[in-house]
Amino acid sequence: MKKLAFTFMFLVLLLTACQTNAPNVITVEEVLTSFEEQQLSLKKIKVNEDHIFGMKLNGIRPSGYELDGKKVLVYIYDSSDEREKGLEDWREKTASMDIVSSFKIYEVNNVLLFYVYEEEFLNSEIDSKIQNVVNGLSR
Repeated sequence: MKKLAFTFMFLVLLLTACQTNAPNVITVEEVLTSFEEQQLSLKKIKVNEDHIFGMKLNGIRPSGYELDGKKVLVYIYDSSDEREKGLEDWREKTASMDIVSSFKIYEVNNVLLFYVYEEEFLNSEIDSKIQNVVNGLSR
């Protein structure tokens, strides 16, 4: 009887340990798939770590992509709290900078996404599709 109780408790412990603590965590693969679903073709690029759009935020370096010649930077954090800290880190690091590039920040769950379009106006069609990407990722 003791063996049965021990085995049962061990199985319960094992099963609870295998469960994810953050069920809403989004992976970079899910982000890329969501872009594909919106017919937005991303090309992997190397991110310049010394550039303002490529720096480490809250300990995370972004994955870099190109979308029609514009940069898309994807930061994947362990949680939405970590993402929020990443955005706060961005604000602190850029507070005294004169940022000449035009960009938009998108947030969903544990993902922080920068679209750097470097033009006077954001293309509303692209913005709408990226917003659909974000909406598709929210759970």
